[in-house]
This record gives sequence, C-alpha cells and structure tokens, in this order.
Amino acid sequence: MPEGTLEVELIRALNLKDVELFGKSDPYVLFNCGPVTHQSRTIKDGGDSPIWNQSFLFEIPDGIMEISAAILDLERYSKDELMGTVVIPLNDVYAQRQLAPIKFKVQLPTGSFYGELELCLKFFPKVHHGILELHLIEGHDLLSSDVLDKSDPYAVIICHKEVMKSRVLENAGSDPKWDETFVFTIDSDVLETMIKILDKDMFNADDPLGTAILKIKPPNKSHK
Repeated sequence: MPEGTLEVELIRALNLKDVELFGKSDPYVLFNCGPVTHQSRTIKDGGDSPIWNQSFLFEIPDGIMEISAAILDLERYSKDELMGTVVIPLNDVYAQRQLAPIKFKVQLPTGSFYGELELCLKFFPKVHHGILELHLIEGHDLLSSDVLDKSDPYAVIICHKEVMKSRVLENAGSDPKWDETFVFTIDSDVLETMIKILDKDMFNADDPLGTAILKIKPPNKSHK
C-alpha cells in the first residue's frame, strides 16, 4: 500500500441515533489511524444531524488499509456516550486520489446500523526520488528508410520531462552499435521511458525507424 498524506473532511452526520433522553446530543468524532487520533469540535445540541465541515490530516505509513471513526455524545457529569462507529476503507482513495463526498453507514454498539457519516477523502502519495541509468547498447534488424544507402540512426530517449539524444551513427544501417549511457533524475510517479529511433537526413525531416516503451519498476521501500 502507498505511503502519503490523507486528508479527511468531516462534513456532517445524518439521522444518528440520539442518545439523550432529554434535550439533544452534543456529538463529536474521534478519528483513529494507527497510533494517531484526531478529535473534531463538539456540536452543542447537534442532535441526530450535526454539521462539522472540518478537515484533518493523517500521515499514512505503508500497510494502512483503513481508518476508523467513533461518534460520541459529550456528557458533562458522566462518561461520554458512544453513538456509533464507522470503518473507512482506503483502497478507493489510494487508487483515485480524491473521492467525492461519501456517506458511510454508522454501526451502533449493538451491531446494527443506524444513520450515516458524510466524508470527503483526498490522498497525496509520498514521492520517492532516484536515478535511472539507461545503457543504450545496439539495435538489431531496424527498418531501413534509405533506398540507395544505409540509414544513419540515432535515438531520442524521453523520460518524463527530460529528453536526451544519442550520437548519430553514419551508415550504420539496421544494426547500429551505440554503447552509450544516459542518466535521468526521476521520482516514483515515472513508470515508463520512451525510446524513438530515427534516421538522420541532411535535407529532409528525419525518418522514424521505430519506438520502444520501457516499463520502470517502482522503487523498493529499502531504496528511500
């Protein structure tokens, strides 16, 4: 699972089970993610449909699949009373980065469900930086675009926003040997590199000889 920062926007609750016999409940929410807990403000007399519009940030380590929320009623003279709990899975926000407001069902202490908690989730993945070294060795059986002579191939290597070119091999034809090394600075969002092979023409536009896409494996956690 990815690492990064999770933003939880606590919007409101709907149709909670009011635990007060007289008056209305004063609800607040405790969010828990591993050892980290955030508490919302208390909505006095919020009753069964409190509105918070409050945001919280969590630093998510590798392996966290869900966070939990407990809704409680603030009591002045006794222990705060649990109104319900919600388990919030994170798979979708990891994949989509941002989720529109979602209503999660609230589970009562008895195990049944009653009411909903409305949240908006955003995930900002942690970016790992590193170096990609690409060794361009040679080509085999490349397309020949010159009718009367051999091609003069060269390579254009595109990695994210960086573009590098190999030297032009005059009359190398379909089996050029470059033996060149290129170094790119990349981060963990870069997942592929494109190599375009072209034939250098003196008087016309260079002819494309083919394209290759190289997939980049994301870095191991030990390479932070």
